[in-house]
Amino acid sequence: MSKQSFLHGAMVLVLASVITKIIGMGMQIVLNRIVGPEGIGLFRMVFPMLMMILTLSTIGLDTAVSKVVAEAIAVGDRRKVKRVMVFSMIVVTVLSTLFTSGVFATAPWLTQHLLTDSRTYYTVLAMAPTILIIAWSSILRGYFRGIQNQTPPSMAWILETIVRSALTLVIVYKCMPDLVKASAGAMIGLLAGELTHLAYIAISYWRKHRLDRIPIPPMAPNAKPESFGKTIFSLFEVAIPVLFAGVIGSFVYWLETLMIPRALMAAGHLKEEATSLFGLYSGYAVSLLVLPTVFTYALATTLVPSISEAIALNQSTLVQRRLYQAFRFTAIIGLPSSVIFSLLATELSTAIYNTPAAGPILAVMAPVGFFIYLKSPLSGILQGMNKAGLAMAYSVIGSAVKLAMIYWVASKPGIGIMGVAWAVVVSNVVVCSAYFLAVSRLIGFYVDLADTMKILLSTLVMSLIIIRAKAVTAGMDPSYTVIFSVSIGMMVYLMLLFLFRALTLHTVRRIPYVGPVMAKALQWIPFVK
Repeated sequence: MSKQSFLHGAMVLVLASVITKIIGMGMQIVLNRIVGPEGIGLFRMVFPMLMMILTLSTIGLDTAVSKVVAEAIAVGDRRKVKRVMVFSMIVVTVLSTLFTSGVFATAPWLTQHLLTDSRTYYTVLAMAPTILIIAWSSILRGYFRGIQNQTPPSMAWILETIVRSALTLVIVYKCMPDLVKASAGAMIGLLAGELTHLAYIAISYWRKHRLDRIPIPPMAPNAKPESFGKTIFSLFEVAIPVLFAGVIGSFVYWLETLMIPRALMAAGHLKEEATSLFGLYSGYAVSLLVLPTVFTYALATTLVPSISEAIALNQSTLVQRRLYQAFRFTAIIGLPSSVIFSLLATELSTAIYNTPAAGPILAVMAPVGFFIYLKSPLSGILQGMNKAGLAMAYSVIGSAVKLAMIYWVASKPGIGIMGVAWAVVVSNVVVCSAYFLAVSRLIGFYVDLADTMKILLSTLVMSLIIIRAKAVTAGMDPSYTVIFSVSIGMMVYLMLLFLFRALTLHTVRRIPYVGPVMAKALQWIPFVK
């Protein structure tokens, strides 16, 4: 088993992300059409609770494992890797068991007093068994990220999505028109998918990628294995800031879920209307907006061990290169995505979900999509530099801004859910800007101005093309508008990237599995080099 390069690992995750997102998006479209905004709102009220409990169960060890394992392998300390894995598994098993028991015991109180809709009771019960399963999977994923082999987690992710999507749709369809059962059924589908994920990744680890089966360089002659105490300290040095950041992020996500329906009811909406509007925001508009994060998630995941390894080997130039690669990749994906979501917000929500009401919410948030997409890679760089605490502090500030705006703005009659959208805009701009300034201050940030201007110019031309295509198809079915506008706009965008040499055949060829085939197909175009 050879270590994958940074680009190869990132591209493997990107391909897996695209496949799973296509499958998951297909499932989400059908699910949204079956249960509607109110049903989606019920499920989405419980999901943040699961994220919070998972954060507390793993206490940041999943990220810490990837970083510490990468550092240990770089210096040849095999014993440190074994200690990290055994210790982490024991800790998450104990914590997850306690939290699972707690959820079962307090489910009636949680749904009657904490959540705004008591119909979520059975969804909460169905959620509890997933805690231990996901916690185990997260530690194994951290190990694979540490050895910089993204293939097993990616395959597990694809299988999980297939199983989860298929079972969720079957169960929900059988449960309708009972929204309570349908919401619980969606959670059972999630449980089945996570079991599949754990089974695959555990078998892959045991059969091919155990510590005794991976190549590790020998330790330096004068080096000594690290003590147990120092190993645990290095683990929690990363885990504790990640834990606090995760707790704050999960808590804000959960608090946001609790506050939004209450704010909407304060603005004059009935409980069912508030649940439905929350579903429009979280299950429709946000689901579309975060689609490009399938790419930036891959960057953030591979950046932590890659940056950690580079720092452990004192390769400052490599750190700089990774930073610019992250920025450039996010710009190529994120800028056109923001434009498409901004200009075609209502058409997209109508064509995909048959729910035009989600369009105005998406249109408010979409212009700052690039900030949302860049935030994850920048956070990954800070974590890889042992600055997770700094990332946490800025995240707290952004979260406070978001919650304050939800409390003061979304509760105003006539503003309501649009106030939530504006809260997302302001908070993400604040956090991303803070991350960017922090990274620039710590390691400097070199931007190839000419290269960046090529991407911006290509995006601007694409915007004009989409505006014109949208005008030409005015009055037609929204599906035709979306397909025609996005197709011609993206075609022009990619052509300009190749024409300006912002994208080359060499880059395409390096994409794992499909790159060589794509390069052969593209090489016949005269200006593609």
